[in-house]
Amino acid sequence: MLITEKDLMFRAQVARGFALAGCFASAACNSGTASVPLAAISNISGDYSGTMHDAQGGSGTATATFAQHGSSAGGAITDTEAGATITAQVSLTIARSNAVSGAMVIDYADGTTCTFRTSGTYDAGTNVLSGSYSAVTNCAGDTGTYSLTQQCIDTVTSGDRRTMGIPAHC
Repeated sequence: MLITEKDLMFRAQVARGFALAGCFASAACNSGTASVPLAAISNISGDYSGTMHDAQGGSGTATATFAQHGSSAGGAITDTEAGATITAQVSLTIARSNAVSGAMVIDYADGTTCTFRTSGTYDAGTNVLSGSYSAVTNCAGDTGTYSLTQQCIDTVTSGDRRTMGIPAHC
């Protein structure tokens, strides 16, 4: 049987491929770290009720509704404090650790628009979304906190879903 130069090159490439695969497998086996599956993103979509405390506006009762796609959620929080009602438009990113961060925008009746940064956590055990916010543009020095309990969940638009049925679907 006659072996051509082309056959030798092919065999050399195959041998290098097996050697390289062996190196990767060996490195993975000897790295000392086990492969841990990633936690699913919590489903924070749905309706909420709770409280907000604003440094300038005081404490109030709040309701919210959020929609979610993957690790992004958005919606509105309506807060009634000292007889006035404000609505904050909210955009959040949810980490696998259940930390949330994002932005809030409030358009006040007098024409002022304020933007805030927000961060907090979602507790999947109690279904509570809580956090704080601080002014970024306009409304200098305004800060606040919120604690909202999820009353019901909506189906997210991606494959990430809560496996249990608590709270109930909206």
